[in-house]
Amino acid sequence: MMSSIDEVEKYLKEALEKASAGIIIETPDYIYALYELSGNRWRQVSYVFSDGEGYVEEIDIRRALLLLIEEVSKSLVQYNKGEWRIILSEIELEEVLEKARK
Repeated sequence: MMSSIDEVEKYLKEALEKASAGIIIETPDYIYALYELSGNRWRQVSYVFSDGEGYVEEIDIRRALLLLIEEVSKSLVQYNKGEWRIILSEIELEEVLEKARK
C-alpha cells in the first residue's frame, strides 16, 4: 500500500527498535526494512527516493523470507561494495530520513 513519508518514517523507527528481528537497508535509490511484528506477521517498508513514494505492507513469514532472499539476490547485487549499508543506529536512520524528505 502506498504510504506518506511520515508513515514510512514511523515504521522505519519501529523497525529500528525491533532490529533483533529484522533489517533496514539503505541503497542510493531506496531504503528497505523488513521486521517481525509477531509470530507469523512481518512488516515490509520501502521508500524510493527519486519517486518520493513509500510502501508499507504486512505479510506472513513465508513471504517475508522470499522477499528478503529476493532483496539480497536480485537488488543488492546491482550495487558495488560500499554503495549500500545496513542501518544500525538512530543517527544513521535520521540521515536517511533527511535524504528522503528532500
